[in-house]
Amino acid sequence: MSLADRLSEDKLCNGDIKPECSSPALIVGHYCHDKITLPGGRRVDALGGSVSYITNVFEALGVFAVVVSKVGQDFIYGSMLKYPPLVVENQSTTEFFADFTAGDERLLKVGHVCEAIYPKDILSNRKYDIGLAVGIAGEILPETLEVMIATARIVVVDIQALIRTFDPVTRVVSLRRLEETPFYGLLHRISYIKAARNEAAYIDLEAVRKLTCVIVTDGANGSKVYCKETEWRIPPFVAMDVDQTGAGDSFLAGFSAGLYQGLSVYQAARMGNYFGALAVEQVGVPHFKPHQLEKLQEIRRSEMENIVGSKLSSVAPKLSVPLQNGRHVEAILTKKQSE
Repeated sequence: MSLADRLSEDKLCNGDIKPECSSPALIVGHYCHDKITLPGGRRVDALGGSVSYITNVFEALGVFAVVVSKVGQDFIYGSMLKYPPLVVENQSTTEFFADFTAGDERLLKVGHVCEAIYPKDILSNRKYDIGLAVGIAGEILPETLEVMIATARIVVVDIQALIRTFDPVTRVVSLRRLEETPFYGLLHRISYIKAARNEAAYIDLEAVRKLTCVIVTDGANGSKVYCKETEWRIPPFVAMDVDQTGAGDSFLAGFSAGLYQGLSVYQAARMGNYFGALAVEQVGVPHFKPHQLEKLQEIRRSEMENIVGSKLSSVAPKLSVPLQNGRHVEAILTKKQSE
């Protein structure tokens, strides 16, 4: 089935949120092999990579995407993917070893790393409503991100794609300061950056929030949105924590899908919190049940009614969010007065 046929058949998003979605979402980043040691010591092998969690949420919400990802010939999950990666000869699939037995913070090591995603790997003559840069092992180059900025109306970046590095000997993953990376000069052209609480320590938040909108996730505490002089706390959803792997990716997927469907930043972040909560209740890429998606729709309808009823659209502050080529869009955030 051609992309045009798929666009016509699926309509890509809920009609009551956004009547027409003429362009797909773009997701850039590698799939990987995850080898997870759970808090109790049990070891699990699973499909990994931010792109696997994001496409999973997108599919549940009916958001069609174009995926740019690379794996080696040893990739074992190809048959279960709706969006298959490019298989590169003489390369091994990126692999991660995540150990959750050491306490609150996981110990993360990288094994094999597949080759980078280059600008030529992205179709530069196609336009996208939203582009997600979700690299996991340095595979997104600055020049590749520039192509994404040029082709996507909204650009959302997971900060791990910009600041993650690893020791060449021990293979332990670490982080570097954002201002020390070659990506810093592109921040003013990025719409949103998502960072986990521990990653946010590597950002000069006061400086970065003047350039782009920053969303910081904090597990059971929910998330916060920072943009210029305004900040918002987004309340969490209660969840039973089984496996934290992919929670941030699921948040980013829900948030980005919300933006794609025309939701406000606040509502999109709430949707991100919802999918992040669902993700931690399962090991590996989560499976969403119909009643969980129905509950999301109920939450969205209820919160939309509250917004309309209280006329928050006329009093809520606006965030100026950068789009491609330095353009900006005004995004209305809704605020709960009790927070």
